[in-house]
Amino acid sequence: MTVFDEFQKHYRQRDLSAQQWKESGGKVVGYFCDNVPEEFISAAGFFPLRLSGDPNGDTAKVGNYSEEGNVFSREGFVASMLHMLQNGRYDYIDYLIIPHARDSVHRLYPTLLRRKESHPAMNLPELFYLDNLHTSFFTAGVYNNKRWLQLKTQLEEWSGKPMGNDKLAQAIAISNESKSLLKKLAALRASDPPRVSGVEALTIIGTSMFMPKEEHNSLLKKYLTDAEQLPAKSGVRLFVEGSPLDHLQFYDIVESCGATIVAEDNCWGNRYSDVSINTNLDPTEAVMERYNNKSPCTRMYPLNRRVEYCLESALAAKPQGVIFNVFLFDEMQAWETPDEIKVLKENGIPSLYLKDQPYRIAEPEALKQRIAEFIQSI
Repeated sequence: MTVFDEFQKHYRQRDLSAQQWKESGGKVVGYFCDNVPEEFISAAGFFPLRLSGDPNGDTAKVGNYSEEGNVFSREGFVASMLHMLQNGRYDYIDYLIIPHARDSVHRLYPTLLRRKESHPAMNLPELFYLDNLHTSFFTAGVYNNKRWLQLKTQLEEWSGKPMGNDKLAQAIAISNESKSLLKKLAALRASDPPRVSGVEALTIIGTSMFMPKEEHNSLLKKYLTDAEQLPAKSGVRLFVEGSPLDHLQFYDIVESCGATIVAEDNCWGNRYSDVSINTNLDPTEAVMERYNNKSPCTRMYPLNRRVEYCLESALAAKPQGVIFNVFLFDEMQAWETPDEIKVLKENGIPSLYLKDQPYRIAEPEALKQRIAEFIQSI
């Protein structure tokens, strides 16, 4: 088995490491989105697992779970995660952190809370709601810091012991090493010619959220050792912008059309690792500073920060074109897309806007044709 085969195994079996951790007597803390400090979770002695959906799973019954079912059914990946939580797929999770992220994510908290109360026999984890503001203003940082500290206190209560600076510093060092290695992976994708495909990169980045970080770092070091000798990738260089992609369906289709995805602006891709933690600060302050000032996602204000970040990320990867893949009812992503397309065009980069896309790609051939026509036009 090659190193990449190991990555693929953990990408397909996303609960493998968490289940092994659980079987050895440890506890698992699940979380949504990339704005939850996983370093706090690790330092508290838990296994941090970012929840993801299943595009091949059943979400048809989500609307029956609560009066808010229509909200979840509008965003397929959130609907999928809700369904998995309630059908037992995530029954090994002990605690679940739900952040104030996109509307459909933060509404999971009251829905699951009511579900626990009305169906106590259902094996749902203990919940914690992590509130935060969606701006980079000073006052927002002050408010968010109080919320980060509440999370830290809750994790200490769950673990039954204080989170020492030594443990947190160690978690930060491991996390920073992961980010550094993933940046090297990003550089290989953006090189000319690329040495890593978009599918390969998304697999490796994703597994860093499903495996123990130290184990993932060790594998990635081995992978990068001979990366310069990897076969060069051919085809049109593309950048992907759009809704969160926690699966490979879209990248598989794009790269089957004769392209290589050299970068993306996505919390399941390069954006996950592009800001490290400042080790010159007190460990707790350093974690809070990082999560207050990390690269902006679509929920952040002001809009121009998102537009500038999209342009900077695209220019750094030197793509020949950009594809916007925006899910059906993803209003946040749809709101910023026209401005991003405009600024990319001003910089000579053509775009294809795929709007109202389903989470599960039911008609791949039709989508493939649109993408192939765009690639041929470049």
